[in-house]
Amino acid sequence: MRDKANLRTEPATNNVTDYGVGKAIGNLPVLRDKLSAIIDRYHDVQQDILESFVDRGQLLKLTQPTVLPNGKRVPGLKLDHPRQLALMQALVRFSHLAAQDSFSTAEVHADTATALGRTTAAYTPASLRYDLSKLRAKGLVQRLNKSRRYRLTSEGYRICVVYLKLFEKIYAPLASAILHPFKPDSQLQSARTSLLDRLYRTVVSALDLLVDAVGIKVA
Repeated sequence: MRDKANLRTEPATNNVTDYGVGKAIGNLPVLRDKLSAIIDRYHDVQQDILESFVDRGQLLKLTQPTVLPNGKRVPGLKLDHPRQLALMQALVRFSHLAAQDSFSTAEVHADTATALGRTTAAYTPASLRYDLSKLRAKGLVQRLNKSRRYRLTSEGYRICVVYLKLFEKIYAPLASAILHPFKPDSQLQSARTSLLDRLYRTVVSALDLLVDAVGIKVA
């Protein structure tokens, strides 16, 4: 197999019987199908090798403190911080309002407090500004020039969605199933449970196999 100018991949063989195909010309369609399948599998493997979703330290940088030009040290972001997640939820929700693409702290204060399960008196504007400063330090939120308004950047929007989905759809449900499983669920036949529940169970079972394989024994 070889790539020509990175535009196409061509298969070549010296012995078609290696693929279970006879040498007669009448077997050409079968050979073509065999080689086509090989090319498809080769491309799949090549795609995995060239996969761009590789951790290059960006997540670690988000979790680490940021030192501003004035020397101020701003704490990093956490995947499971309640106040941070509540603010992210409010910003993502607010970004869908068609009236404007910017916001003030006053405009997102109530939504953030609601997402956090607190009153605006318990979750003060000062706390909100502190939490917002961490997003600004990472470039996820920008302050508009000569104003008290802010804008959630495109990158900031995507990061907020990732953080929220990871926590609400992955970390929290799996932790709940491991630490406080709902026992009656185990009495249900698999066919009677939802697809999502079956997928979560598969992940939990896979985690059990993983920790056992790496030698972590349950106390």
